Amino acid sequence: MYIIKKMKNIKSYIGLVTVAIVSLSSCKNDLDVLAPGEEKVSVYGILNPNESVQKIRINKVYLTSGDAISAGQDANQINYGPGELQVTLQRFNVGSNTPTLTTVGNTTRKEIVLTETVVVTSDGNFNANQRIWQTTDKLYNSGEYRLLIKNLNSGKEFSSSNTMIDSVRSYQSKPFIHNIPNYPGHGQYVTTGSFPTPESGYIDYSNLVATQKIRFLSIPNAKLYNVILRFHYIDSLIAGGTNPGYVDFNFPTQKSPSLKGGEPMEVSFLANEFYTNIGTEMAKKPSVSVKNRRSFYLEYIIKAGSETLNTFLQVNQPSNTIAQDKPYYTNINGGVGIFASASRSTITHDMWNDFIDKIACHPSTNPFGFCNGSGVKTTVCP
Repeated sequence: MYIIKKMKNIKSYIGLVTVAIVSLSSCKNDLDVLAPGEEKVSVYGILNPNESVQKIRINKVYLTSGDAISAGQDANQINYGPGELQVTLQRFNVGSNTPTLTTVGNTTRKEIVLTETVVVTSDGNFNANQRIWQTTDKLYNSGEYRLLIKNLNSGKEFSSSNTMIDSVRSYQSKPFIHNIPNYPGHGQYVTTGSFPTPESGYIDYSNLVATQKIRFLSIPNAKLYNVILRFHYIDSLIAGGTNPGYVDFNFPTQKSPSLKGGEPMEVSFLANEFYTNIGTEMAKKPSVSVKNRRSFYLEYIIKAGSETLNTFLQVNQPSNTIAQDKPYYTNINGGVGIFASASRSTITHDMWNDFIDKIACHPSTNPFGFCNGSGVKTTVCP
């Protein structure tokens, strides 16, 4: 069930959701989700079958006429006590009400009981000590997972459900493809026989004015797509040894035209933008102990988010106006927050020598001590 309502100002509403913190100073009687004296929860859980650990954060929700910031800093006011909640996941085939297998590799498990732990988050308006529930069970990338939260003291139950989404599919055009031997991944290049050419595998962004594209296909039930081009490098240290590092080239979030999947999508950029972005990000990295740097490989990452997550982010994004009559969105029965799904796709490729040479000599990246394709630190460029 999805709930979209409007908020009015009166009291302070305390609850914690990672991407949405709401403060109110009044509310009307028809706002039943914030009814005084009724137990509620704040939930933030994004299931991702590509991750090794699934984490769900659950906090108390209540109204207070006191200082909201002080209340938020009190761990006892925002966290449930040890053993107070039982949190479970069940999986169903879409359209069915009969539980099916929940865990990849386990042929009997039809329910996952999450374990609780306390983690330390970054400082903010809420206490940094947060109680979360997690599981290392590997989830399926299909079907519907249903979340059930039960307060063992009060007997109160809260629930939600979401349809899982698969990983992004490759598009039959470089660079977001993985087709060995024509388009091998990092470290999988053929070293015998005919030498690979740029067209058959390596990535080459040495032509600064060329428009480059990262292409992929949308997936069913996913709406949001975040594309990241990750540049991996290796630092050779003055004192000896090496350290790996990376910087990211992030692209604006893309939205698919529909939820049917299989639709061609892409982001594009001028090759020169790659170098200027890398230069900006490298300036944030310490370099005092670095003798030189070697370009290593490129990683293409595409993160997809469900339509539920898209709606939650869109409705709950901060307002730039003074208008207070604003909707909010939740799909938590008996609470607020979000229970949704996401996925992550990764493909790696090595770089052509001309591309590595250009990184060593480009005005944006040259100051950071990158070696050319022959492994020589370049101080004077043609």
